[in-house]
Order: sequence, then structure tokens, then C-alpha cells
Amino acid sequence: MSIKKDVVKLIEDIIEDGKYSNIQMNYIFSKNSYTRNEKAFINNIVNVTIKNLMYIDYIIESLAKSPKRYIKQILRVSLAQILYTSADYKGVVFEAVEIAKEYNEFQAKFVNSFLRNFIEKKEELEINAPLNVKLSYPKWFVEKMKIEFGEDKYLDVLRRYKQNSYFSVRVNHKKLSKDNFIKLVKDVESEILFEVDNVYYLNNNKITKTRDYLLGNIHIQDGSSNLVVKILNVKDTDLVYDAAAAPGGKSLAILEGYNPLKLVATDIHEHKVNMLKEFEKDYANFEAICSDATKFNQGMYDKILLDVPCSGIGVLTKKPEKIYKLKQNDVKEIKKIQKKIFDNVYKLLKEGGELVYSTCTILQNENTNNLEYFLNKYPELEVVDVEFPKEVKIIKDRFGGNLISYENKYLDGFYIVKLKKGKN
Repeated sequence: MSIKKDVVKLIEDIIEDGKYSNIQMNYIFSKNSYTRNEKAFINNIVNVTIKNLMYIDYIIESLAKSPKRYIKQILRVSLAQILYTSADYKGVVFEAVEIAKEYNEFQAKFVNSFLRNFIEKKEELEINAPLNVKLSYPKWFVEKMKIEFGEDKYLDVLRRYKQNSYFSVRVNHKKLSKDNFIKLVKDVESEILFEVDNVYYLNNNKITKTRDYLLGNIHIQDGSSNLVVKILNVKDTDLVYDAAAAPGGKSLAILEGYNPLKLVATDIHEHKVNMLKEFEKDYANFEAICSDATKFNQGMYDKILLDVPCSGIGVLTKKPEKIYKLKQNDVKEIKKIQKKIFDNVYKLLKEGGELVYSTCTILQNENTNNLEYFLNKYPELEVVDVEFPKEVKIIKDRFGGNLISYENKYLDGFYIVKLKKGKN
């Protein structure tokens, strides 16, 4: 029962208090000694509740008038269990009523009546729900996906980003060979589900308890994020700039996988730059600077990694709550910032230098439309054709930009394009 109460409190923290689901779950996991099965239960219920929140709230609003805040969280969690898991209905109702009794007896009776009423009307409510509500996406977003991906594909795209995320790690094979990593995975009773380059998707996160993880030979990172670094293809003679670099996963991948003459990383937030500065202890060719990428003007670079702030649609499986806060006008404002960053950073790229522009979104406004703007404004700029691993499915746009497709089961949805600065 206490586990279910913890889930209810988590849902309240995430939905009502605006805390990130992944961060908040990691926090309670660090504070409580849950078993592996208990952690899996919490993770699953929190995710299915958040990912299907619009439909769950539609049901609550259809059957009740303004339930009290804490009671609403009990209903949300219980509906998620009934709708999206194989939990026994009677057991779910019993647990919900017992938790509500701690509030008061009247609320417990209300929860019991509400859930029994829902179970009777479940199919009717589903039939009457609007499509966007049933899928738990804002209406504007569903319409946008229909325009961008077409009538035959947009539902597949929408469903893809409501699926479960997978735990993935990047391995520094200079410190830990692939054979030894595979042995380590077996030793901790884990399994490799998918691999791309030196990123491995695992069926659990037990690897984080190992000595190699604690020593920094293994890092949590998605395959799409790592591909951005691979495509930059840093040489030993390169001066490299990583704009908007925090929390530093790509900077570290550059330092561990390559040996640039120097890597400069900036971020606008001082506390994040302090995290980046930790890398300076181990890498004499690295420097972290607190600076706004729209104004930074120090040095000229052979390679620039420009992973810009974006709407984050491509990582909704990991941060499902983002879609409920995002408004159509927000995307327009984000796009302006992306252009402003590019226009400033581009000045720092040497003639003949290469820049990788990337986002973790699937929206054309932030991807293809921005690329069109860059190419029109800078006629000396050319798109460099790049190869992706054969196991990664790509959607190429009309300018040569690459979207990591929704068809990939494991990878986040990233947009990546490599650009070369020719003679002006």
C-alpha cells in the first residue's frame, strides 16, 4: 500500500508542482530502499499516468465535479492501472479506497463509487472521446503531425512517442573493451536489447551499480545524442566549439572518443557550467565558459557542435509531461532563439570548417525550416552528406537534413545536419 501512496505523491509532484518525472523518480529512488520490482512498478505507473494524462483527466471530468487535489491523484493513478496495465480491477479499487480513507471516510466512499462507475462506462467513454484526447496530445499538435507526416503515418508517429523509453549507456571502449562490457552486462543479470556504435540499450539499469560506471567508463546517453558527435568527426588538429553544451554528454563523448587540439564548451547557466568544469580536471584540452551562445565571440573554430535548445518532442518517451506545457506559439519563439544562436555561432566557424546542427525534436519548424533559412541567408553554406549506421532508419528532408525516424524503436527523435562553410 505504501508503494501506491508513493506513486500518488509522485504524480502530484510532477503534475501539480511541475517537477520533471525522471528527476523526481530518481530522487525518491535514492531516498527509499525499494526492490527492483517495486522500482519497476513505480516507473511503469508514473509513466503510463503521465503519458495518458489528457484521456485520464477527460474521464475524471466526465464522471466527477472537481475532486479534491489529493483524491484526484488517487483517481489518476487508479485509472492508469485499470486502462493500461493488467492489474486486477478489484485490487485497484480496494487500494484506492484504503488510501482515500486516510483523507476521510466520505472521500473513500466517493473514490469507490467513482471507480465502479467508470468500470461500467469504460467503453462508452472511450467511444465518445475526441481523437487527440484519446491519444493525450493537444489538438494543435495532432493537426501539425497530420500535416507533417501525412494521413497514413501521423498516428504511428503519435503512438511512437507514447511508448516506453529504454535505458541506454555509452561505453568508453578505450577504457572498457566491448568483450569486457558484454561480460559485465551478463554478470549483473542484464541484457543488451539493441546497440548502435558504442551505445547499448539494456533491459535494466543494474550497470549503474558497477565499478566501471562509478569510474566513468560508462555513461548514460542515448544513441541519437552520440550520433551527433560521431557525425561531427573531430580530428586531432581541430579547434572545436560545443555551444549550449550542458549537461555535457556530447562534450564528454568528444573528449573520450577523439583528441581535439582544444574543445571549448559554453552554457548560459552558471551552475551547469560548474558541472562542465569538472571535465577540466581530466582534460587539459577542455575549457568551460559561462556565456550566452547568442553573444559568445571568443576564437575561431574548425568544428562546431550546435545542439540547440528546442521543444524536445523527440524525447517525449523520457519526458512525457513536456507536451502538456508546450503551446504552438512556444515553438515560434524557440525557433527565433535557434536562428539567433546559429547566426552568432556561424561567425566563429572558419572558412572550410564544419558545423553540425541538431535538435531533439521532430518538428519541421525547428528542423527543415531552419535549415532552409540558414542556406538562404548564407549562400556559401553547403550540406555535407553523411552516412548513418545501417540499423538506424532516417527520414531525409528536401535539403539533405536527417531526422532519426519514429520507426526506430529505441532511439530518441533527433534531427541532424552537417554543414560546411565555403568561400564567401
